[in-house]
Amino acid sequence: MKNVIIYSRVSTDEQAQMGHSLDYQEETIQRHCTFKNYNVIKCFQEDHSAKNFERPEWKKILSFIKSTLKTTMAVDTIVILRPDRYSRNLILSFTETTKLAGLGCEVEFVEGQVDETSPDALLLQAIGYALPQVENSKISRRSCEGSHKARKSGCFTGIAPKGYKNYRNEDEKSTLEFNSDAPLIREAFEKMASGTYSADEIRRWLNSRGMTMSKNTFLDVVRNITYTGKIRVKEFRGDPEEIVHGLHPQLISDELFATANDVLKGRKRNMKFKDDKSDLYPLKGHLVCPVHGRTLSAYVAKGGSGLFYHYYVCTKNRCPRYPIDHAHDEIERLLDEVQFSARVLKSYNSILERIFEEEDTNRTKSIKNIKDEIQRLKQRRNHIQDEYMDGKITSLDYQELKMGLDLKVFEKERTLKDMNEEHSPYKEYLNKHVPALEDLTSLYQKVDGKTKKQILSCIFSEKVHFENGKAATPKYTPPIEVLINTRGVLEGSKNNKEVYKDLLCTLAPPSELELRNDTNLTQKQQRTHDLT
Repeated sequence: MKNVIIYSRVSTDEQAQMGHSLDYQEETIQRHCTFKNYNVIKCFQEDHSAKNFERPEWKKILSFIKSTLKTTMAVDTIVILRPDRYSRNLILSFTETTKLAGLGCEVEFVEGQVDETSPDALLLQAIGYALPQVENSKISRRSCEGSHKARKSGCFTGIAPKGYKNYRNEDEKSTLEFNSDAPLIREAFEKMASGTYSADEIRRWLNSRGMTMSKNTFLDVVRNITYTGKIRVKEFRGDPEEIVHGLHPQLISDELFATANDVLKGRKRNMKFKDDKSDLYPLKGHLVCPVHGRTLSAYVAKGGSGLFYHYYVCTKNRCPRYPIDHAHDEIERLLDEVQFSARVLKSYNSILERIFEEEDTNRTKSIKNIKDEIQRLKQRRNHIQDEYMDGKITSLDYQELKMGLDLKVFEKERTLKDMNEEHSPYKEYLNKHVPALEDLTSLYQKVDGKTKKQILSCIFSEKVHFENGKAATPKYTPPIEVLINTRGVLEGSKNNKEVYKDLLCTLAPPSELELRNDTNLTQKQQRTHDLT
């Protein structure tokens, strides 16, 4: 009677497939051993890849075989379901079989066993060992094709980079979403782009925040274009490498990514970033290149005469550079426009005061309308309660109708509370903020560089760019937009009546603050309306 060991193996992704489960394999092998009248000494089960024999349970089998040599329990045979459960590598299969033969042990398969007495035994055995490797190659090929196609369509395949986690969207496509480390990664890019810190200083800072990584890992993070919302698709069977837009969210801007990598590669100019140059370059951070969309940097160049010349420049080659005196004059020209607009508003103060009084009157009327609407909703709610008590509607209908009315009452009461607490923003704007803008340019010229930066942040909502050497019309912050638009109305109208009418539109509350009638009632809400 042969002494045998039963060996069952699965890969993690095979466990749920028919015929691959460990229990199924062991049960089938046990029946085979009973039929053959084998003495089953021990059973081994393994969840590991068959690409090689560096498997925990397989090593235990070899140790067990060696420990039973020259005993009555010496192992004669290892019984396995199929060759692909044994190995998926032709060369390693023969090598391991030879090693077992040296220990006086052979391998037997329940399915696909070769008759050792046949002249073609070696060939058939080679085919049996080769088929799993061929199948593996096909699977790998299909996986590569599928991965390439998925990445071209914006899916992310593979392990998520730091700051992201793997995720399947509503269409079951593989992509990424942020994890708790995302803010740290974004800050790391910002530190890198500033040029103030070395790459290793930022890496150690991340390590102190719990994101342990090696030097090479951090450099790979900085170079990884995935953080810009894009995916690098490598060359595949003649298709050239390309970069596509991914389905995942963008963690950092293209500009920040490019700047950080320029610093990493040493392409940025050697500047003393730790020195405060706000007084010399107050516009740094507020100007943008119209060609590349990059924030303009600043530097000093030494001329042939030994004099130094200061410029605002784009970090890309062949872009225009702007002398700081010219750039400062252009920004002050824009501030003059804002200052002039503030002075225009002052001259029309009486007209604006009338508009604010009208606005307060309208707000009072709106408050009364909301109160009436709340009272009407509460009467509806009492009515459906009476209907429920009289048995005219079911408990389920009552609960749904009441819930809808409670929600409406809550929303109206919240709107009422906000309106009661609201004061005219325009009146406060005219009396407090506009006077501060009447001497804006003079104020700007007197303050230091840091204060100038703060003033510019309050005036411009986006960075300013130059066109043909002149500062282009910028985008202002909302308060300044109101100022500019109001000035346009005041200067363009012909008489007081026209001014009054046009200003009502210019200074109207934003659409989201206006009271709107509910026009889209659900079926249950319509029933509530019908019951009243």
